[in-house]
Amino acid sequence: MTINDIGEFINNSARELSQEEFHEAIEIFKEDAEDKAEYVSEFLRFGFAIGRFENSPFLDDLHLCNQMYIATVQNNAELKKLHLPYLYLKEIEYFTLVNSYSECLRTINRIMDLGEVPDFCMGAALSQAVDLFMASGLTHEAEKYVEALRVFSNVCDLPARNLIMIDCNLMQAYAYMGKRKEYEYFRKSTTRYPEKSLDEGVISMVKLYVLGAEAMIDSDREPTREYVREVCELMETGSFRTGLTADFAEMIVPIFRWIKDDVAQEKIVEYILSMISASEIVADKLEMFRLLVDELKLDHYKYYSVYDEYYATLRAYYDNDCEIRRHEVVGEMMSYEMEKQYRARALTDELTGIGNRHAYESEIDSIVAERVNGKVPDNVVIFSMDVNGLKHVNDTFGHQAGDDYIRGAADCLKMTMGNYGNVYRTGGDEFAAIIRAHNFPYEEVVALLRKHLSEWSDSYGNHLTMSVGVGRSEDNPECNVEEIIGIADEAMYKDKRAYYQQSGRDRRQR
Repeated sequence: MTINDIGEFINNSARELSQEEFHEAIEIFKEDAEDKAEYVSEFLRFGFAIGRFENSPFLDDLHLCNQMYIATVQNNAELKKLHLPYLYLKEIEYFTLVNSYSECLRTINRIMDLGEVPDFCMGAALSQAVDLFMASGLTHEAEKYVEALRVFSNVCDLPARNLIMIDCNLMQAYAYMGKRKEYEYFRKSTTRYPEKSLDEGVISMVKLYVLGAEAMIDSDREPTREYVREVCELMETGSFRTGLTADFAEMIVPIFRWIKDDVAQEKIVEYILSMISASEIVADKLEMFRLLVDELKLDHYKYYSVYDEYYATLRAYYDNDCEIRRHEVVGEMMSYEMEKQYRARALTDELTGIGNRHAYESEIDSIVAERVNGKVPDNVVIFSMDVNGLKHVNDTFGHQAGDDYIRGAADCLKMTMGNYGNVYRTGGDEFAAIIRAHNFPYEEVVALLRKHLSEWSDSYGNHLTMSVGVGRSEDNPECNVEEIIGIADEAMYKDKRAYYQQSGRDRRQR
């Protein structure tokens, strides 16, 4: 399996993918996600081509890849802008399928916090948020997201197919909240699009939304004959076989709860079972089964197959609930590990592998935070160091040799001081070390460092030297951290002047 084979699968709807091929594709995406994320677009299209499968054996692998890509693109401004919102949408899709509403909402808020987000992603995220709150029975909490979706609907630039579904979502939300004026406005809005701009599936889905919203807002009245006729006609035409994603339970349950006394029970059972079959989400299936069993109170003997399927779905829900916990724990662990790795990478000097200036400043900040009565802890030892002769090596042997020189200095520092504290590259040829110890034998350590430096050589026969200065808080109890660093810097510059006087080489000349 190659990336070209994956592209062929994506572009050919008739192409089937074996489980072995799927795993080969996943390995390609995992390697890419850990590297430069060159194939992130192909991964997103691949996930769409695989489709949404409840309890799919592919689901966890796709989710793992998705999280890996998220971790990578977050550190690349261009990729982040292009792809992160769509990767977050795939996260929402996954957590919806495993009934993890908390993770869904967390990811929705991440999309909203991105700032510049494609209209499609923002619309999908806000619509999903509204659905989550309605499914959870949290009317007050839903208002924030409903209002955000309403504002978004006035400013977004989306095709009619997407705009009418946003209007449907708002109509449904306002009906759920009992806000008739707003409900009627968005119900009217669903009629403003010319039918030629919508396909048959979208038109059928809009009708389902309209009927569901009306059942919510007018549940205290009797349904009209025309309403009942429209419901039966829509069910007979099979609107649920449109291939569109929808939370069917939120529409179907209010509809049939409203007309249960106006339609033969056999027909209601037939319609609801067809919607259960079309639904992809276990929780939705279960809610519709409860309507059949708890409210319509089907006869056990006559509808034994419905009860069998209901109990099987109930078991699947609880099994899935256990899976949710497993997925969330594993996902949290994985996210933590990835975050830790990228945090470590952000604090590591790429050339030498030791701490960079950000890491150095972070430790300095932590020392400042430890002050007691304004005084620095008395066990702080700060080294300021600078490589000697780097310009001569760069000019004589090239910058590759200069890089080797810097790496050699870092290796000697790690070998000498790594067991005592942390070492950092704070600039081009500038280094620092921070050690926390009382009565630290710094003179012996500096002597050992000079020994390690003198023993190092590169392929050109160059040996290393460094100018070193140290500042200790126990010797300067009245000084703050900046002043201790200044003491170390001044001692280092004094050492450097002595080195150039002894060597007879002016560091400013070639």
